[in-house]
Amino acid sequence: MKGRITFISSDDGLNKGFAWAKEMALSYSHEGDLVGDWYEAALPARMSFCIRDVAHHAAGAEMLGLRAHTKNMLRRFVQNIAKSRQYCTFWEIDKDYRPCPVDYASDEDFWYNLPANFELLDVCYRMYRLTGDMDYVTDEDFVRFYDWTIHPYAQWWDKDQDLLLERKYPHSRLGIPSYCEDDLFENAEALIDMLAIEIRGYRSAAELYRLRKEEAAAGLCAGRADALQKMLEDQWWDEEAGEFYQVKEQGGKLVHSPEMGHGLSLLYYRVLENSTQKRKHMEKLHEYSMGQRERINVESMSHYPEIFYSHGETEKAYYWLRELIDPKLNRREYPEVSFAVVGSYLYGAAGIRIDAPKREVTIAPALDGTVKWFSVQNCPLLDGEADISYKDQRITFKNRTSQELLVNGIKVLPDMTVELDG
Repeated sequence: MKGRITFISSDDGLNKGFAWAKEMALSYSHEGDLVGDWYEAALPARMSFCIRDVAHHAAGAEMLGLRAHTKNMLRRFVQNIAKSRQYCTFWEIDKDYRPCPVDYASDEDFWYNLPANFELLDVCYRMYRLTGDMDYVTDEDFVRFYDWTIHPYAQWWDKDQDLLLERKYPHSRLGIPSYCEDDLFENAEALIDMLAIEIRGYRSAAELYRLRKEEAAAGLCAGRADALQKMLEDQWWDEEAGEFYQVKEQGGKLVHSPEMGHGLSLLYYRVLENSTQKRKHMEKLHEYSMGQRERINVESMSHYPEIFYSHGETEKAYYWLRELIDPKLNRREYPEVSFAVVGSYLYGAAGIRIDAPKREVTIAPALDGTVKWFSVQNCPLLDGEADISYKDQRITFKNRTSQELLVNGIKVLPDMTVELDG
């Protein structure tokens, strides 16, 4: 099923963009190396994959038929959590199944961004929802990682015991309390993405533990997520300025940031529950990005279409999607761009939502005024594929799996084609 999916629409520019993204992303997928099936999720030519990038690639990779690759890579990460590494795992793994040498000297000296463990909690739950694979819930490698993350890892790296993980070693590459690696913040105790990813990770962990019937652990995770949510809304929100603080300095003082790369996490990880805060932060992200267009790196920009699609801002989503598929975009070859683009076409523009454990599919296209119709063929779904098309406010869905599905509330038997209101 690798690489079988196709997307065509009434917009030739979008068609060319999808064809480019699919070809580019598949060129980064590999089989037969010591690490097993994998795809590049780091700087091109490094021949490795890091936690942050894999988590962002995973949804697009599923649509490219790379389900086994994602599961293998996530397993490699969770298998390598260790007490000797202060309950961290390897941040980046290469094709020969080694911690990437540029990031790792020994168990006492290696690169590690503290949001990573919580990122893995979230992506494992998301992949369970997308695939229905119960290994993410029951497999001992994964469960051990979940247990060690919410207990010893969370305790070890929470310097002041307020639930938010902080920098423990000044001037060290071990324990960076953010995904932002700018020298400007090298001594900050934590950045706002650390808080956002913890909230989302704990919420996903709570769902994993509920599936395991471990109510005490589920309650612990939900309680911590709620406490961190309250910290975000009450302490990190600057009412006078109408925006969030984004940096916790040494000593605990909260300050604003000249950058927005770490701030996009609040929207990407869907942790803003206060509607006023959400609206103002979304406006700030878009306005800042338009005004600082040449300064935004592709890693950050690759999140923008997903963010705006998921919050119903279709016009903004299309603007940034077209920026990502523009052949003139600097560093467009970075693997994260092509995988994110594939995901944005299918989960965003086509509006495909999959709840594999419930065998439910929701299709809610989000098209701008230039796109009149689209057709998706060979979309990976459960143990098979589906064909989905949209035109004149009507959706056509063909079920090519062995399962009975519920599609937009309508039962669809195997080998059955139905038309639905769009």
